Amino acid sequence: MIRRVLYEVGRAFRETGQQLDRVGLRVVDKPIFKEPFSRHRAVFNLFDKHPTVEPNVFVAPNASVVGRVTILHKSTVWYNAVIRGDFNDVEIGGFTSIGEGAVVNTSKSEERTPDNATRIGDYVTVGAGAVLQSCTVESHAVIGAGAVVMDGAIVENHSHVGPGSVVHPDQRVPSGQLWAGNPAKFVRNLTPEEKASFEIEAEAVAETAEEHADVFLEHGAAYLEAESRYASVVDKLESGDAFREKPKKVEL
Repeated sequence: MIRRVLYEVGRAFRETGQQLDRVGLRVVDKPIFKEPFSRHRAVFNLFDKHPTVEPNVFVAPNASVVGRVTILHKSTVWYNAVIRGDFNDVEIGGFTSIGEGAVVNTSKSEERTPDNATRIGDYVTVGAGAVLQSCTVESHAVIGAGAVVMDGAIVENHSHVGPGSVVHPDQRVPSGQLWAGNPAKFVRNLTPEEKASFEIEAEAVAETAEEHADVFLEHGAAYLEAESRYASVVDKLESGDAFREKPKKVEL
């Protein structure tokens, strides 16, 4: 009997939500009255391995951020991208974009390679379909679409790995250079204009992501402000500050 009542209550809430959704679609002048909602969890723990994703990071609803993953200010994880921090940590800086279908993961630690984390700096653009595994990509770098950066490789700052290229294990791409091919080899030095464009393009991607984030209500961060205010009130009540009379100003 109780289970039946709970079921009916839950059904009533869901039907109310559907009606509110219809009203919202009318307000924004959409001709359809049904949109599919994905039950896919974009960011989730793997047992005791917890992701840390800042509120203003955009994670697409069908992307996956799993395990020990840290993503900082204004970064973006685009559609169908996968970031797995199951074996080791994945650290991603600010204003970095992980393109559509890209994969960022780590290898298992061994005695000769105790630190198999993947570290990606600030203002890095990882192209669609790229694969990064237990490597380091320093700030202001570009990894082209479909490129592969393998275990122990280092892509230094202000460098560019061409589309479809393969940076082999323990290989290093020096700063300010364009490398391409399989295995990746030096092509030429980048111009100052090219290096300066990396940050501009990264910021433009972050701005585009804000438009996408507005579409998905579940990614809004307004609740975080409400939670912060609630926590502040609770702290004042517990400390007694809320009941202390403030000193009155004496006008002369």
